[in-house]
Amino acid sequence: MSSPAREEPPLGLREQKKRKTRLELCMAARRLVVAHGLDATTVDDIARVVGVSPRTFFNYYDTKLDAIVGPIGEIGTPAARDEFVSGGPTGVLMPDLTWLFSSGLEPEDEVREAISLVMEIIKEEPRVFAAFMAAGVQQETVVGELLSARAGQPVSREFAALAAGVMTNITTRAAMSATADTSRSLTAAVQEHCAMAARMFVQPAERN
Repeated sequence: MSSPAREEPPLGLREQKKRKTRLELCMAARRLVVAHGLDATTVDDIARVVGVSPRTFFNYYDTKLDAIVGPIGEIGTPAARDEFVSGGPTGVLMPDLTWLFSSGLEPEDEVREAISLVMEIIKEEPRVFAAFMAAGVQQETVVGELLSARAGQPVSREFAALAAGVMTNITTRAAMSATADTSRSLTAAVQEHCAMAARMFVQPAERN
């Protein structure tokens, strides 16, 4: 399921800065909510931690709930999305989806912290859990666009929703299982969970 090592094409400086700010706002929102609770956390607080103005915050997110959920459209890395759309890295859809979703799990330390924060928040805040559920619908659209671009024609909404649901479930469960075990990489955990899912479709050997 892995592809040969390659250099990530550099993003423009403007895009790098925007991506960095978007992620910093997300992590600041999550840390503040864990520390102080959702109601006690304000947009001003989040912006202050990152060192930007509230006006700049609203260039990236509409609400603090959106910031906690994070950038839904960023599935994998930009380079991985380009390669996936072009039919790579293997040409087989399920391994390539697994590779695409796994490519966004770097750097591992930050991803592990992000997962831990989200797990802690949703235990205490049903509104945040609901926001993540709503974001899942948006992610279905993004996955559908990627699949359609790869196929060269529109895929059905049902297929896009199924692909997004399967990969989100696999990725989430794999990340949760590996969060407390730093000896396992998140990418390996995703691949292992994908292999476990595939076992459900293995046909039993014919009996003599």
